[in-house]
Amino acid sequence: MTAAAITIGREALLPALALAVRVVERRNTIPILSNVLIRAGANGDGGRLAITGTDLDAEIVVSRKCAIEGGATEVTLPANNLHDIVRKLPEGSEVRLADGGDGMWTVSAGRSRFRLPALPASDFHELSAGEFACSFDMESATLKAMLETVRFAISSEETRYYLNGIHWHEDEVDGAAVQIAVATDGHRLAKSTLPLPEGAAGLPAIIIPRKTVELVLKMLPDKGPVHLDVSDVKFRISMGGDETGVTLVSKLIDGTFPDYKRVVPAGNPNRYTLARAPLADAIDRVLTVSTGKGNAVKYAFAGDGLTVTAHSPDAGSAEDQIEIADADGDPVEIGFNGKYCLDLLSAAGGDEVIFELGDAGAPALVRPAQGGDALFVLMPMRI
Repeated sequence: MTAAAITIGREALLPALALAVRVVERRNTIPILSNVLIRAGANGDGGRLAITGTDLDAEIVVSRKCAIEGGATEVTLPANNLHDIVRKLPEGSEVRLADGGDGMWTVSAGRSRFRLPALPASDFHELSAGEFACSFDMESATLKAMLETVRFAISSEETRYYLNGIHWHEDEVDGAAVQIAVATDGHRLAKSTLPLPEGAAGLPAIIIPRKTVELVLKMLPDKGPVHLDVSDVKFRISMGGDETGVTLVSKLIDGTFPDYKRVVPAGNPNRYTLARAPLADAIDRVLTVSTGKGNAVKYAFAGDGLTVTAHSPDAGSAEDQIEIADADGDPVEIGFNGKYCLDLLSAAGGDEVIFELGDAGAPALVRPAQGGDALFVLMPMRI
């Protein structure tokens, strides 16, 4: 009987492995979780290879065309070693994975040959997809923009685990159904509001974990539709077809996201419109001397301009000024974490931003001046 073997081009295999390996943890107490599951079988007039990686909370399956010998086969091989081997093989090479029959598999290309230990595919822990309450399509660029707008505000504080992700839910604004993505760490909040896609009615209120958000952003193409399935406990996104497809299934954070609407200020009387890039540059410059943990920067808003200052007992002080495009209200002096402000400005995009301010102790509301779907809340700090 012919030993099972798979042949596939390096340029097809390498990006597939790179995606699957992203979900695999390098340090595992369960040996098989350090492996990827490799399945190959007939598909029409050729073969189909499916590579699966998991950490038990998320699972990525990547499909590619391949040639197979000896019929359908499945095996698990060390994820990071296999990825490193394929990455170092010459460009344009054909990679052959073959069963050595002794618990080892051979990976070869040209004159290069490696033997890797295999573990049975039957021991691999696959993440069952289960039932989904809501299924719909969404443009990749739209989903990417929504996630990138809010992800910087995801909390990394493990004690408040329910803030360690993006809260995605359905709502209604001015009588229209919308989808909202929001994240907060208690010091800043980011929110993106978009029309609800067709078929997404009944979207459950979920919290997508930070790692899943990062995986989705890595796998999303620049354009084209993606398919989403959502339940109360799991999230699935898939794109491409059987021969070049990618599917990610992830568990969701089991918790209740706080009522974020209570911290969004309404009616802040002082409005200042500023050019976004010059403001970011000025903050970045004065942060050079801000050596404290809080990255404290003082902002003095006035009708004739904005002055940003930072001070450190060890590194000295810095001051910078920028013009204000439009001012409506009283002068305000307020302190913000400069790094948080830079993150916000990067996510806001556009040419100008509007700061809506109360007094020095009130949260600031920041919006892109050109309108759009994003808003941000920045909590003040004492300086």
